[in-house]
Amino acid sequence: MLSDDDVLRAVREEIERRGETSAVASPGDAALTWHPLLEGEIVRCVEHRGEERRFHAGPLDLTGRPEYETTIGLHPLPPPRDPARERTWRLVRKGSADHRTCDCGNGQVACGRCKGAGGIPCEPYRPCGACGGVESCLRCDGTGSPAVVAAEREDGDRVQCRECGARRAACPGCHGRGRLRCAVCQGAETRPCPDCAGDGTVEHRRCAGTGTTVEWQEGVITRSPTVTAVRLPEAGVPYLARQQARERGAWTPVHLADDEPAPAHFHQEFGPDLKELFRAHDGEIARRVTVRSTRIARVVVADHPHRLYFVLPVPSGGPHVLVLPSRKRTAQLAAAALGALVLLVFLVHLVG
Repeated sequence: MLSDDDVLRAVREEIERRGETSAVASPGDAALTWHPLLEGEIVRCVEHRGEERRFHAGPLDLTGRPEYETTIGLHPLPPPRDPARERTWRLVRKGSADHRTCDCGNGQVACGRCKGAGGIPCEPYRPCGACGGVESCLRCDGTGSPAVVAAEREDGDRVQCRECGARRAACPGCHGRGRLRCAVCQGAETRPCPDCAGDGTVEHRRCAGTGTTVEWQEGVITRSPTVTAVRLPEAGVPYLARQQARERGAWTPVHLADDEPAPAHFHQEFGPDLKELFRAHDGEIARRVTVRSTRIARVVVADHPHRLYFVLPVPSGGPHVLVLPSRKRTAQLAAAALGALVLLVFLVHLVG
């Protein structure tokens, strides 16, 4: 872990490396601020329990399922070994299984469409599609008796009428009858019911045609992982400084299980943010905390107010120094860039 002296020495060496005179001889020559960082994740195992009445059409063997007593909320389960593992238990309340014979008796009920008759009404005849019943026969008009005044014309497509016998007088589609017999019922005025295929009975939906049903009270316990990212503090450290610390810095890993408390210095360094982060969630029964921590120093030298020196520990060798412009300096550079852009636009318009 770096000390204040280590940090000031690293800043002084960085200034001298730049060919400038160092003005960091003692802590009083610079303003030093420590910024603790914490990163990682918290995996929580969240448990939900519920009950519902279940129904199954047909026989069902429930003897192999685990049972619970009066309420699923009191059913004991061992704590999870791995909070990240997702699991579901389906249990049967003891004594709640109800196996019974369905009211239908044999799995069949009367067809609702034909009311058990097996057939439905059908039109025995339909108008001829070729002549529509009009001029079905030029001699008898489908009556079988020649008309008083017959049509004079004859059509080469006409055929012999089956009602009156006239040749080349009848519609070729109906042969003078003016209608066609139904191909389904063959004129019987009923046809097989399409729902029961003429049987008069259909499968009972409630029991799926088995004649038996099962009802029981089911308790369901689910354990699901939720992951919370840890990144403290959320603000106050420049992105580049945090990124350098993440890629090059030396970190101390910390692993916590279940209710194991966080190190005391975490509470001192991160305060309410850490307390909120570690607050138990609804239904939480276990957790696993995997984080790492480090500290970086922010140094402002009086002789170089336009610079910020960030010093971070590294796994090997001396500390790493990152130099960034101060906020004031950044604003000045942005203003200068904006002024140059405005001047350029002005010159372009002037030349044009």
